[in-house]
Amino acid sequence: MPELNFSSVDSFIEAVKNGAGESASTFARTFDTTITLEPKEGGKFSVEKFSTNLNEKGLALLLQVGTQGIAVLIPASTGLIPDWCDAPDATGKSKLSTFAQEWAMNLAPEDFFPDDFKAAVIQNLSQGLMRAIPELDAGYLELALGKENGTSATAYMIWALTVPEKLLEDPQPAVEDIPQAPSLGNVPPTLGGQADPFADANFGMPNFVGGGMQQHHRLEDLPGYARSALKVKVPVATILARAKKPIKTVLELGVGSIIQFDKSCDEMLEIEVGQTIVIATAEAVKVGDKFGFRISTLTLPEERFRRVEVRREGEYHAKLDSPQIIGKAPIKSFEKKL
Repeated sequence: MPELNFSSVDSFIEAVKNGAGESASTFARTFDTTITLEPKEGGKFSVEKFSTNLNEKGLALLLQVGTQGIAVLIPASTGLIPDWCDAPDATGKSKLSTFAQEWAMNLAPEDFFPDDFKAAVIQNLSQGLMRAIPELDAGYLELALGKENGTSATAYMIWALTVPEKLLEDPQPAVEDIPQAPSLGNVPPTLGGQADPFADANFGMPNFVGGGMQQHHRLEDLPGYARSALKVKVPVATILARAKKPIKTVLELGVGSIIQFDKSCDEMLEIEVGQTIVIATAEAVKVGDKFGFRISTLTLPEERFRRVEVRREGEYHAKLDSPQIIGKAPIKSFEKKL
């Protein structure tokens, strides 16, 4: 793979020209705003220039290429970023993630295709960029964004970030500045006098603290075992069509054979997880010179959480000694008492 530095500016200009139309369509779908997009000036990154131009809040897209990163920065002063991006709900986060992915596919050169895509509003684009530490020979490209009213604004692409994961990490307020919740005394016990074993997991369930309802909003807030479970990889497949054929027909298949399905070519495709669960339907789309799938409907799998039964010491043997009812006949346990 070629080296990611300011000498790659021509590759970025060519990629932006080719993907400008698709990128503008993605922007309109995500933010309900029509724009045009074209590359402008590019060259070697300058700290002095960007520390001034980007000293404001805005939307930051992080495109990870191996250990390096590409940033796409859209200042809030452009007037193109809606307010819901500041604190997006689950649907908003999904929209921003899809937006970052599609812009990565359309605007990044093929030689530097990103491995990961993220997007979030940060309070200071310049500070975020400095946290990500651009290399000494980092490059940049200005993007002209034409608005519906005939005016234009400027966004920026900067590449060769050495610590890309720091771009979206807004600094948190000091501990002493965070208001403390009032003490509630003893929390009422649950599950027969035992503490709730799911109180720390909080898998989207409310946890009442300080009279309010507190929920985990970030992966970092979850306990370690929950984060580990969320990192388990499962196979995801798109099912074009299904059919059952006699074994005789399958054995007769050869090069050039055509298998006909009942499904029409304009029907939605199924997205399957773990080879058993269909979680969504989608339509095929073209993203640059590659194919993708745009989710149309999403079916959430049934929750399969079950609380752990907590028993006191000696309760297990007491339960074995009690009659077990089958129909109407009480039957004593056959376990021999020690």
